[in-house]
Amino acid sequence: MPNDNIFSGLKVVDLASFIAGPSAAVILSDFGADVIKVEPPSGDLWRIAHHLPPQPVAEDAYPWHLANRNKRGIALDLKSPSAQQVLEKLVKWADVLIVNTPHPARARLKLEYQDVVRWNPRLIYADISGFGDKGPDANLPGFDITSYWARSGLLSMTRDAGAPPTWPVAGSGDNATAVGLYSAIVTALYRRERTGEGAHVTTSLLAEGVWSASVSIQAALCDAKFFGLHDRAHPANAAMNVYRAKDDTWFVEADGEHAAAHGDPRRDILCRADGALVRGVQWRSRDVRSGARAARGDQRSPAPGE
Repeated sequence: MPNDNIFSGLKVVDLASFIAGPSAAVILSDFGADVIKVEPPSGDLWRIAHHLPPQPVAEDAYPWHLANRNKRGIALDLKSPSAQQVLEKLVKWADVLIVNTPHPARARLKLEYQDVVRWNPRLIYADISGFGDKGPDANLPGFDITSYWARSGLLSMTRDAGAPPTWPVAGSGDNATAVGLYSAIVTALYRRERTGEGAHVTTSLLAEGVWSASVSIQAALCDAKFFGLHDRAHPANAAMNVYRAKDDTWFVEADGEHAAAHGDPRRDILCRADGALVRGVQWRSRDVRSGARAARGDQRSPAPGE
């Protein structure tokens, strides 16, 4: 293993399953950390994800490799009477311990922070859950689709007007959450360098989903006026829409004049298309028209009717 990576020499024990926790460990391993993946004797269920629709079916266990590359591995039955001895050795060896076991089972297995920190006070204990550590759902298991997408509201917001919620891309919420947990771990490691103290850091799929939906959530908290779900035929802003070309190619319009102002070589095409789109799509309200003009600094001539 190269010894010049930023995390060369960092030791990580990955007790997590599925995607979010293991993927945080993978990022650490990509930067040189030595990661030991701990699985039950039956194996992590994510090992067979390549045979579970709606994931694309393949012979190669590509989802597993994506979340567990670069790692060493051991099998450990945490319910075994001798498991605590093995766990103690692992925790004493580790700089970082990643867990995602639901809290009731974690308590039974003696995997809570207070159970293991006595073995290693400098340990960074990284805890991921479905719904956080407090509240009525704190003890429930959580998944990408339930915690990140559905409970946060993202599943309802990311659809067009008149369309039902659809199934999101596999692992999209998990991988976003992995980056959040990785950030927490790195922050704790930096703090440890300054103070010599370990830490307990935590996030949840729900918390990361709320963060992803935070623009709309903050707008609601500020009593903002919402324009409803996106309507492609009658968008709130014609310069921010999805359109279909004559050759059935779908493309995104994101304000051609902005591209022109920043020297985009396609500016002439975009500006011509932008003017046609603004004239061809009815603005939803005068308030939206005024807001759009203010946002672009009145650099574009108003479309007919503005």
